[in-house]
Amino acid sequence: ARTVDEDDIVIEDGDSILSDALAISMPKKCLTWHYRSKDESLIAFSNSRYYDNKLLTFPSPKAKNDSITFNYCQDAVYENRKNLKEAQYIAKEVERRLLDPKLSKKSIGIVTFSISQQSVILDEIQKIYKKHPDLEFIDNDKHEELFVKNLENVQGDERDVIIFSICYGPDKNNRVSMNFGPLSNKGGEKRLNVAVSRAREEMLIFSSMLPEMIDLNRVSGQGSKNLREFLQYAINGKSHILIKNGEQVHYEEGIERFIA
Repeated sequence: ARTVDEDDIVIEDGDSILSDALAISMPKKCLTWHYRSKDESLIAFSNSRYYDNKLLTFPSPKAKNDSITFNYCQDAVYENRKNLKEAQYIAKEVERRLLDPKLSKKSIGIVTFSISQQSVILDEIQKIYKKHPDLEFIDNDKHEELFVKNLENVQGDERDVIIFSICYGPDKNNRVSMNFGPLSNKGGEKRLNVAVSRAREEMLIFSSMLPEMIDLNRVSGQGSKNLREFLQYAINGKSHILIKNGEQVHYEEGIERFIA
């Protein structure tokens, strides 16, 4: 709700226009064609967890998740709602890519799970530009310049390479809070889905937290549970995505018979 004058009408915001439309039983039609990801592994998690595997995707010929990289920032510490060391690792990766003639051709987007971490990463990126002034000119001259956004404002954006800053993790006493900001709130799983489906070619996850550090007995929101699953997927690949009972169908007739 917003602050209003006495004569104004107060309108409560819904979760989204989509949820409001569904609430009044408007007719719906699901879009099943996925066009963004050039590697199926980039959309496989969302397809499994949020779209009931109904998205039409092209299987990747690669056996491993070469397009998804998990970077464990073991010495990073989460404090004051920030993770400075993790931000520095991300800035170093951005610097490496912008200095490489081949890698610099790929556009980059950085997604954070909090506004505080977004601010820290922006500061670290500015240090890179001060160190290499030409990099900022090259980046701004691109059709798609580098962005640093949080969960709340990244919807609709896409880049060749998406870098995630998980931010949350062990504090200086090695304790992990089970509060993951917007992900812990109602509808947090929707925000996670938006964040993990922005990449065309690569996803890089930087985290000081391993999936087993998220205690399922201490979290209730679906977003927090899905974060644990996503981290497991980033580490282990497609083999981690479990097929629900009844989903797998055996076809007597199919292309495999002709190949055989």
